[in-house]
Amino acid sequence: MNRLLERPVDDPAPTGSSVVRRLRAQPVGSASLAGTAGLFVQAVAYAFGWSGETLAAQVFWYLGLVVMVSAFAVLLTAGGLRGSQRLAGSLVFTLLLHASWLLSNPVLAARFDESLHVTTLLGLTQDGWFTGNTMLPVSPHYPGLELAAAGVHWLTGLPLMVCQIVVVLLARTTFVLALFLLATRVGRSSRVGSVVVLLYAASPQFYFFNAQFSYQTVAIALLLAALWFLVQAYDAAEHWPWSRLVGAQVCLAALAVTHHLTSWVTLVTLLGLTLLMLAGSEKRRARLTGTTLAVAVTVTAAWTAVVGPLIARYLGPVFTDAGNELRQVLALDGGGRRILADGGGEPMPTWQVVIMTAAIVLWCLLLLPSGWAAIKGRTLRRTPARWLPLALAAAYPLLPLARFSPSAGEVADRASTFVALGLALVVAMWAVTKQAELRGLVAGGAVVLVVGGTLLGGGPDWQRLPGPYLAGAEQRSVDHDTVAAAQWAGRYLPEGSRIAADTTMDRVMPNFAPVVPVTQGSGSLNVTPVFAARWIRPPEVALLRDAAVDFVVVDTRTAGETVRSGDYFEAGSVFGPDAVTISPESVQKFSVAAGFDLVLDGPVRIYDVRSLRGVPETFADRENPGLPGSWSPVQAVISLLLLLVSAALLLLRGLRGARAQTVTLLSLPVLMLVGVLGVAFAMSQVAGTCFLLAATVGLWSVIGEHTRRLTRPQWVRVLVSPAAASVLLVAGATGIATHAAWEGQLPDRELPPPLVGTAP
Repeated sequence: MNRLLERPVDDPAPTGSSVVRRLRAQPVGSASLAGTAGLFVQAVAYAFGWSGETLAAQVFWYLGLVVMVSAFAVLLTAGGLRGSQRLAGSLVFTLLLHASWLLSNPVLAARFDESLHVTTLLGLTQDGWFTGNTMLPVSPHYPGLELAAAGVHWLTGLPLMVCQIVVVLLARTTFVLALFLLATRVGRSSRVGSVVVLLYAASPQFYFFNAQFSYQTVAIALLLAALWFLVQAYDAAEHWPWSRLVGAQVCLAALAVTHHLTSWVTLVTLLGLTLLMLAGSEKRRARLTGTTLAVAVTVTAAWTAVVGPLIARYLGPVFTDAGNELRQVLALDGGGRRILADGGGEPMPTWQVVIMTAAIVLWCLLLLPSGWAAIKGRTLRRTPARWLPLALAAAYPLLPLARFSPSAGEVADRASTFVALGLALVVAMWAVTKQAELRGLVAGGAVVLVVGGTLLGGGPDWQRLPGPYLAGAEQRSVDHDTVAAAQWAGRYLPEGSRIAADTTMDRVMPNFAPVVPVTQGSGSLNVTPVFAARWIRPPEVALLRDAAVDFVVVDTRTAGETVRSGDYFEAGSVFGPDAVTISPESVQKFSVAAGFDLVLDGPVRIYDVRSLRGVPETFADRENPGLPGSWSPVQAVISLLLLLVSAALLLLRGLRGARAQTVTLLSLPVLMLVGVLGVAFAMSQVAGTCFLLAATVGLWSVIGEHTRRLTRPQWVRVLVSPAAASVLLVAGATGIATHAAWEGQLPDRELPPPLVGTAP
């Protein structure tokens, strides 16, 4: 494999124009420079967005994305490149796409799923194992994602937000590396590998959902890493290649404690491979796959048995709702949804509908000849195993149809992560054989597919771009007033206070304050009727008492607004239109109700209702919590110095490619194990720094190759190369986006102490 990555494996690129000659001289650097220029344009778009310049933000954002995709579409499909260049280009392209997403808000994890996992991470690093998370009760019992972030935090002392970014970047790198290696191996060409990466970037979940600090982001990386180790076992000369099989099992064990659905999908995939290989008389591969499956089933079943009841409560309603809504759509009884509008009924622009439709049609058109070629064995080998990627690819046309149902659409969106793997491979294997015929369509086709997939997976523009507060709009509902109220709660509310609030405050407040949202999903009561009612009556008071609510949090900015994404409140749509479109009376009723003592006034109001239960109204007085989590400046500086020294040593010594790949693919499970040690040592900074030093020295010996000398001209070429310019552009883009997000989201003043009550 490493010889494949180091030699030209494709036909040479055409020569003739000076542009082509310069591209061949430094192809990855040239594409990276264009891509980072696109990223810089998007950073400007985010600055416009935070300032409320919506139209300018949209124009700059789409322009930057088109530049980025076009540059790498040409690179990743070009001829005459070494495999190592294609791998480097694939990694740079996908990491730039992640940076494009991240810079929309590099300061705070404000999206719905992210904020829930931040709560679990805080509980793990501050209080230890299985700390409750009432908004996502199953999360503490699948702590792989949080353990990896805790491992980074323990080793480096960096702020939790930075640790989250490191883990997601590592997951993205692992995923793309494994995807490239697998596709290169199956397609017997590194061009197939790079084209598969390019096509997979067009899947609806790649840009948005699988870029978040969420367990599926890490899970799909572990899945592909395990498959790559298994494929290496197939190719090994040994009868039982234990090192590869152990590598696969390490990834599968980490997957079992990271994400339920992905681990089950993986087991089904391994079972299908085993049966297909038996059908094809590939006995050795079937034996290796079956053994891997047997061990993985044991580990996954053992973990699932522990958390089974939580899983049933979490996933049961999702699939039940999906089935009911799909039946309504098929019966044409109006149970569907407007797929070209947000929850508030705002339609998508016509040109976006055209791009999304064009992307779906183009995928289907590509699937027809590529699928037929795979069936005939002209691209994929004539073995029964080829039916696995073919079956995944064939499922693609069903995914857009499911979008007519909200819950079924969510299931289809999650499924697209896996369907796109087969689709990208089948299409890429055919497209590479038709390079000459498709040459003029590469850049335009890639732009249509990637932009269309991004639109399909990312929703309306207000989800892509930052901006002023919007009610019921996921991360756009988290602004400086929201954060200020959460920080106020972190300073003054007693530890363990039970709050009743909308879903935005329910998920954001626990990131800053030691409070417990009251939810039915965690075994308590659903308090939505308290908010949906036009006035406070005895049933609402009784509900607050029965749920032992201490504080009611009311966002006055929701008055008169219709929810744009999800629900305002837990299962809000079930409680009628008053829980979907908030009336002013529903918001104002708390200010005149007996027993509701206003303790924080402003856009977000907090009412103390402990007197309804006869509980004393006392408050804490802590320091302002700032951003979620703690950090150690001294430990962080030491860690950064070690990183710089490591980079310099590796630059001088070079890299052993195979060992570097193995270390990368095993890095997430290793970080999870380190996270376990960090929790065991109660996040001791001294222990973490010592462990980091030992691990760094070990890495130097494992992945270093040989000492080499960099002469002065070489250093000069490095400093004036496109790569150096790209680094400067990334730094500039990061600075612009971070400053804009800091100014737009974090409060510039502290709120006053509680209006009533006494400090203990």
